[in-house]
Amino acid sequence: MTKSPLFEAPHHTEFCPKCGAALQLRQGKKGLFLGCSAYPACDYLKPLQTSEAKILKILPQACPQCGHSLVLRQGHYGMFIGCSHFPECHYIAHEQTEDNEAQKQVIPCPVCGKGHLLARRGRQGKTFYGCDQFPRCRFNLPHKPETQPCPKCGYSLSFQQQDGGYQCCNKACRHHFQLD
Repeated sequence: MTKSPLFEAPHHTEFCPKCGAALQLRQGKKGLFLGCSAYPACDYLKPLQTSEAKILKILPQACPQCGHSLVLRQGHYGMFIGCSHFPECHYIAHEQTEDNEAQKQVIPCPVCGKGHLLARRGRQGKTFYGCDQFPRCRFNLPHKPETQPCPKCGYSLSFQQQDGGYQCCNKACRHHFQLD
């Protein structure tokens, strides 16, 4: 008496439209895809997961670039507002997270001296502050910098901590201090 498994996956083979070889299921940094088994001679691949942003809501405002309506979308890095006429129009509304006074404050880059520090968003959506002369200058900070000099080393930048004190932005110093 032979035992048969309870579930048998159907064996379905797809073939490469370029060279005719079988396609294999593979894992990449953007998810699963089918890749040609004749790789590297044939570089055909077929993504299995779509990375398109999903439309959550159509907004009554019009796009300032093309006039079509704006939509709220769920993308790879979270929700954002963009034009409904994508990919013809690439307009994206950037939210104002900081107040106007903080945006007017221009902090010069302490490393290159040419650039200024700007708020940027990383791959995981976290805000960091980096030089606008990137990639020539790679200076960046994980916290919002302030032009408060360190009393220990004299470094020109520090950031405010949760307890109301300050910490020096110089990686060699990292001195904690209070203002009088």
